[in-house]
Amino acid sequence: MELEWNGIGVDYLELIQDSGYSREETLEMIVPDACPDIVQVVDTWGFCCLARREVTDSGALVTGRVRVTVLYIPEGGGGLQRLETELPFQHLSECTQADGSARLLARAWVSSAETRILNPRKVLIRTDICERVQLYRPQTLRTCGGLEADDALGLQTRQRQEQTDLVTQTAEKIFVLEEELTLSGGRTASAVPLRLRPEASWVEARLIGSKLVLKGTVRVQALWQEEGGGLTCNSFELPFSQMLDAGGVGESARYRVWLQLQSWQTGPLSGDGRALPVNLELCAQAVFGQRLPLELMTDAYSVYCPTELHTEQWTVCRQSQEESRQPIREFVPCERSIQTVLDCHGELGLAQIAREDSQYTVTVPVSATVLCLDEEGTPFSVLRSFSVSLQPSCLPEQRLRCGCTLLQMEALPAAAGVELRGTVALHLQTVQETEISGLTGLEVDREHPWDHAGQPSVMLRRPAPSESLWDIAKRCCTTCQEICAANGLAEDQPLGEQMLLIPRKR
Repeated sequence: MELEWNGIGVDYLELIQDSGYSREETLEMIVPDACPDIVQVVDTWGFCCLARREVTDSGALVTGRVRVTVLYIPEGGGGLQRLETELPFQHLSECTQADGSARLLARAWVSSAETRILNPRKVLIRTDICERVQLYRPQTLRTCGGLEADDALGLQTRQRQEQTDLVTQTAEKIFVLEEELTLSGGRTASAVPLRLRPEASWVEARLIGSKLVLKGTVRVQALWQEEGGGLTCNSFELPFSQMLDAGGVGESARYRVWLQLQSWQTGPLSGDGRALPVNLELCAQAVFGQRLPLELMTDAYSVYCPTELHTEQWTVCRQSQEESRQPIREFVPCERSIQTVLDCHGELGLAQIAREDSQYTVTVPVSATVLCLDEEGTPFSVLRSFSVSLQPSCLPEQRLRCGCTLLQMEALPAAAGVELRGTVALHLQTVQETEISGLTGLEVDREHPWDHAGQPSVMLRRPAPSESLWDIAKRCCTTCQEICAANGLAEDQPLGEQMLLIPRKR
């Protein structure tokens, strides 16, 4: 009977790229003829809409556009005016391991935006765009979980049971929300929207069977201008519920979820001026991980013949996830007296991870803009850039990955300035990898069996301090069962320093 290996295969997704990129896009814009000259820029805000995510032979291609709204004070007064434009962007994240089977998860957002006046009819718009790209490639982890051989070989094998954390599935779903934003009864019908800021977030996710049930909201912050030039701000909540196909990963799987805006459109106000139709397209992306059993054959020998082992290193991965919420308390001085805070928006940059010795430090850049009215009712903005830091606890052998989300941001008037308050959620993932050696092949030299002629059938031996029962049995060409039977031992019993009877196989 030939040797028969019992191979075990585990399908998973190998992370071949996990990269963050920050880039600047600029645009010189001529003020349209229908718009008055610019005296002062009040606020600039932008958001990303992804148009295309594609895996090429060179890597991951991400394209989209930045939708930008500029609010400004025009020459001659009469209330705020706005400029709207789009800045296209494209980025190829190179990866030599990418192929047609790779799965791509990509997100893009604006971390800051500003507008400079070049002349009353021309402006320079600058935006900083952040991208996070993850590429996964289908793989199969193959191990040997057992070996069948002729009893005449007296083949002994040792298995090791491990567990490893693997990504086993990704999911993506694009869906559309069509709603009407209804103005409150106290707002005049002549009010017009100057700017609408959509922000999508998920509030609950749960695996039920093979589906991930995802619930969330799109919060639309609306800035309105009344007929006389007065400004007001309010928000709308657009709830949604979607199901993503999780591919049968099981309800014990761990998951991470992202939402990406694909498109955003608004229609004209209704006849009575109190309903504004909106249409937005969102993409929900999820990645699923599971802790799977891994069976390895770590050693083997024949009690009758010499053997030659062929081994390979396997990586056992252990991951843990946690969320740390860091409060924002930041005072922003202001020379002008603030009567009212109309709006506040904040954007995050890419999380930066630094390591010194065994201590990690995570730093997240934050950019905040506060839209205010002074005592004369004139709008202006207060800007602030700062960072939020955290030193998570990690073992020296662990690696750290981190993502971040701005959960909320508000501004409160304070003496000689404003106070920013908010929360940044840091999504921390620690990864610890251990290399384990396992067998991939075994050769038995049947032509030159062990020659025990003239040797005693039983020998006495004291175990060395580091020796196991398996080590002794292998060195003495016998079995663990034979030694235990001769000495009244259990196989999992510590050996101690007692002398052992070692029977030889003949």
